[in-house]
Amino acid sequence: MTRRLAAAVAAMGVVAWLAGCSAGGGQQSAQFVGSEKCAGCHKDEYKSWQGTWHAKMVRPANQFMLKDASDNWAKDAKGNAGPTKANISGAVVKKEDVVMVVGARWKQRYLVKNLANGGHQFLDKPWNTVHKQWEPYGQANTWEGQCATCHVTGYKVVEVDEANRAVKKWDYAEKNVGCESCHGPGSKHVASEDARDIFNPKNASLAESSKVCGYCHIRVENTNFKTPEGKPSEQLPHPVLGQSYRAGLDDWTQWYPDKVLLVGIQPEDPVSKNYPGTDLNNAFWLDEQFTKTGIADARKHHQQYQEHVQSKHHGDKGASCASCHMPHAVAGKKMVAAKDSCASCHKNEKFDLGQLMPGVAQTAQNLFVQAHTFNPKQARKGGPVVPAGAPEPVYVGGK
Repeated sequence: MTRRLAAAVAAMGVVAWLAGCSAGGGQQSAQFVGSEKCAGCHKDEYKSWQGTWHAKMVRPANQFMLKDASDNWAKDAKGNAGPTKANISGAVVKKEDVVMVVGARWKQRYLVKNLANGGHQFLDKPWNTVHKQWEPYGQANTWEGQCATCHVTGYKVVEVDEANRAVKKWDYAEKNVGCESCHGPGSKHVASEDARDIFNPKNASLAESSKVCGYCHIRVENTNFKTPEGKPSEQLPHPVLGQSYRAGLDDWTQWYPDKVLLVGIQPEDPVSKNYPGTDLNNAFWLDEQFTKTGIADARKHHQQYQEHVQSKHHGDKGASCASCHMPHAVAGKKMVAAKDSCASCHKNEKFDLGQLMPGVAQTAQNLFVQAHTFNPKQARKGGPVVPAGAPEPVYVGGK
């Protein structure tokens, strides 16, 4: 299918979506209500979700700045200077200017206000949690127009500059990756308490379940919704202004295909080539191992879905992302760590996860995300990853 034809098909999908919405009824008309609403009936699921990294994506700096970063704000033990300026405005900043922190497991990044548009901008140095050091960071785009789709729930673009497609206004229902990020908007389910009025990935095909995770665990370059600074963005907002992605209802792989680069997802964008001038250039290892196996490991982080779809795990005879990564406890059962989940299918098989899933996708200096291609002919040695069983971070506000 050509890009133009694919774009036409996607446009018809949007029209169909609008028709369903105008007709009302069903989950089409549901609204986002927030994870705390879910907690009333799903106490175990909610409590266990709170302990996951999905619930800790973006948080107030005065409580959740990493203590070792705070203690070494001016200079780390290796002599690297800490953050000194905001990446967009170039303004000199102090630690007390930081209002939000992003992440804490691999690295922690720092946000201050962007007075130009009411959003937030990054500082010039993030903290590497494993190597305990400050590193350069040049991301000079407003966080809400570049990253927020996957750090909040119910994100939507409200207004764009039609001259260059730059996002001007945005909104979202809840900070962090809440219940409705994976289950879709919950107002109808809250009112009816009927399981049919909410999407449950458990009841979907394995491929469709994984696609929900893939919405965020993917690297894209979007020219339909650019950053407020007018650059291609790394996020994938709903094509209709004022609407949010709804898990289980919206097929994000079909949105404005002529305006977004979805390497490994769109037939026109195979992993077997590079994309000069884009964020997807050299995004995969296209080396001798790839030539021999046809499987392309990621070279950059948050590309797990693009790896997964190449593997034998993908599809309804394989495993979904949630088969290994439990997002919360279910029906009173304890959560199983990803490293221990293999045994549920591979009961009598022995293999080395470190060899099968080496750290090959760089996420910080000398720190890597494990490969999710599950290549049986994997020959890469890989680099340091966050070790399984790593101690819980210590924050300025305590644990």
